[in-house]
Amino acid sequence: MNDLKHDLQTIADRHAQQSGGDFETILRTATSRRRRRFAGVSAAACAVLAVGGIATLAPWQNDGSPAPVASGPTLDPRYQGTMTITPATAAPGAEIALTYPAGYGRGIGFVLVQPADGKQLYTLIAGRGKTKPSWYSAKDAEGRVIQSIGINGPGPDQLVVPDTAADGTYLLCTANAATKACALLTVAR
Repeated sequence: MNDLKHDLQTIADRHAQQSGGDFETILRTATSRRRRRFAGVSAAACAVLAVGGIATLAPWQNDGSPAPVASGPTLDPRYQGTMTITPATAAPGAEIALTYPAGYGRGIGFVLVQPADGKQLYTLIAGRGKTKPSWYSAKDAEGRVIQSIGINGPGPDQLVVPDTAADGTYLLCTANAATKACALLTVAR
């Protein structure tokens, strides 16, 4: 504070020498000028903070529509790129093809799961050679066994979407692979 008074005193002395005016008047003028500058800067800073706060709290919408909301299940990042389903949206009874990264090892069994709770709904069996793809409900799984057939490579593996699958998005995963692979399958009529 003493440095500020000293600086103001120096400025006032210089102005007093140049103008020959009253020292107290010059000192008051310099002090009020500093206060006005600080008040202007303070008001501008408050306005910037207020606008920033409002923009943060209220999402910007330029067309009056509600803010987008993520809908439907998403794939766990650890399964990204482990399996590709073609087509990704299929009707019940339709055949789909599964492909994988080169060298991926798996069996012929797959599970169709509800992403929300992890409940298994169906078991799907890949078609090989003359054997057509098949499926059965998890309710009918008792006593059924998936053959232990090892497959390596990118595929494709052919599956059929269960006839009784309701519309929605499901998690389709390998059932008997050393490293689990999954992708999202959307069932739509």
